Parts: sequence; structure tokens; C-alpha cells
Amino acid sequence: MDAELSGALDDLILGRGVARGRHDLTFRGRAVRAEFEERLAANGFTRETVATVDIAAGEKVPAFHLDGDAADFGWVRWEIFTPRSRRKLFASERRRPDNQEWAVQLNLSSPETIWACPALQQRHDVDTVVAVNP
Repeated sequence: MDAELSGALDDLILGRGVARGRHDLTFRGRAVRAEFEERLAANGFTRETVATVDIAAGEKVPAFHLDGDAADFGWVRWEIFTPRSRRKLFASERRRPDNQEWAVQLNLSSPETIWACPALQQRHDVDTVVAVNP
């Protein structure tokens, strides 16, 4: 893989100078999904399911969901609704057109593969509800 492509994919994966959301995995007119997966692995991301990502409430882990020649960035995290009601999920940064739900949502029982990097986990405030602007 050439240095220009490698650098561009690393910037996308690590969020350096790019918006986090859905990304087309083409470079100069050719599909680069295989190269993207190679760079995900080189940057510490591993194939996981939501269930296998080891996090506690109050943490979030960056992850990518791959769909054909597109990648959706998002987070694996816990949502806590009440002391007895919670869910662990992957939720993309990209929203549906109605802006009310995440475009990609995978729950704890989903068998779909994501690429996650627990080493890059961040703190996540499970008590603060983020308003969605219509």
C-alpha cells in the first residue's frame, strides 16, 4: 500500500482532520475496503461484536461498522435508562434523515462484526441526555 493511501486511511480511522460519520471506502476511483481493514488492524482495532467489547457503564469505545464500500464510525457504549434498565450497543455518529435515531444501531445480541479499539476507550457520561436538534 502506498504511503499516501495509508496516511489518508489512518487519518480517517483516528479522526485526524476529518468529520466522524459515514465514509466512502474508495480512493482515486477504486475500492479500498481491504486496505482500510489492514489499517484498522495496524491502528489497534480488532474484529468484535458488541457483546465481546469489554466496557463498563461510563466508558465508550470507538468502532467502525463496514457495509460494502462504506464505513460508519460510532461508539460502543452503555445506555442507562433506570437502575434496572440498560443496554449496550454500537451507535453510529451518522443519524437517520429524521435525525431521531442513529443510522446504524447494533445491540448486545447482534452477530454483526464491528472493528473496535478498546485501547482508545474514553469516559462517557451515561447520566446526561444529549438533545437532538431537528
